[in-house]
Amino acid sequence: METLKLSDRELRLGFTFDHDKCIVCGACVDACNRAYGGNWRVLPVFELEGGKTALSISCNHCDNPVCMKSCPAVAISKNEMGIVTIDSNKCIGCGYCQWACPYEALHFSKDGTMGKCHLCIDRLGKGMPYCVESCPTGALTFGWLDRPDGEVNYLAPASITRPRLKIVNPKEIKASPLKEKREENATGLIAFTLGSEIALVYSLLRLPYFALIAFVLLAGTLLLSVGHARVTMRSMRVILNLSTSWLSREVLFGGLSALAFLLSIFVGDAYYVALPLLVLSVISSIMIYMLKSRPSWYHPDTPMSFLGAGFTVVSPLAYVFIHSPVLLVLGAVFAVGEIITARSKAKMGFKDKRILNLPYLVLEITTFFVPLLGVLTAVVAILSEIIHRWEFFQKVVYYGVPTV
Repeated sequence: METLKLSDRELRLGFTFDHDKCIVCGACVDACNRAYGGNWRVLPVFELEGGKTALSISCNHCDNPVCMKSCPAVAISKNEMGIVTIDSNKCIGCGYCQWACPYEALHFSKDGTMGKCHLCIDRLGKGMPYCVESCPTGALTFGWLDRPDGEVNYLAPASITRPRLKIVNPKEIKASPLKEKREENATGLIAFTLGSEIALVYSLLRLPYFALIAFVLLAGTLLLSVGHARVTMRSMRVILNLSTSWLSREVLFGGLSALAFLLSIFVGDAYYVALPLLVLSVISSIMIYMLKSRPSWYHPDTPMSFLGAGFTVVSPLAYVFIHSPVLLVLGAVFAVGEIITARSKAKMGFKDKRILNLPYLVLEITTFFVPLLGVLTAVVAILSEIIHRWEFFQKVVYYGVPTV
């Protein structure tokens, strides 16, 4: 069973690691690598006053497996024992599960699919996992845990996933789980997020040729974003996990919205189906990136940036056609909001403080008197949004296993 009742206690299967017993021999990592040829278990070593210690860690088969919930292809599952596994025949290689995991437990394999520790599932009942079996001192053990506690200063907050990990004799290690990297192959993601946001506001205001423009923006950028999945032949599986994956929702609602906008070119009432679908797609886009495992994304700047992109770009352009000052005020409000949240995020080392939003605001005032300048104002807004979105993916602050 996933849990075991013992009197009034509930026990869970998981790993225990004892710092005081570890001799930093690396046997656990070597055994795992020999068996599976991957880098599923790691052993970072930390210097302490008068010595050193290490932490043996891999997938924690969490009670709240955010990797499974985020997977759009239903490739990750959790069995009755609480073991979380990946079916490589279903994985599309999108990497969203890797984004969600705060322990860097998931890794791409050579064929583009994701792999991770599966607790040597075929050995259970016959023997211990290879890593546990190879540990000469009993520093790493596996079994029923009473109150798993992975809450230590050198790992991500346990509340994110509730890991089945118990650390005995935790040390005051001077290491941070916060790390930094850039997201590879982000061009399609930038294109689709910006394209859908601009299409939303443009169609909301029903500007000239809105149905055609919305369809082109959605269909074109959605095709670009498909390239983020490494196993493109199975990319249609991306819509299978509507119950828990925001990525599934974003792609399905975005795709259906594109088709509905295409239909609305010929049947005008289809607009009233297309617009709500696009709203749902943009909401899903925002939620995809609101990951607690990535603090630079789990920040007020993300919803402000995603909503602001459409309004700062489209509002001054709309003023060219509809001379309503409310449009310029709307663009200005979002431009100021973007400056505030971007500068708040700068504390994480984020470079773009929305400097281009300042000339944008000046141009908005000028556009009030010379409406045609709304086109130039929109161009400045697009440049600001592209620069900001690029930085969004180029500097990602995330939780992981501390390195030394």
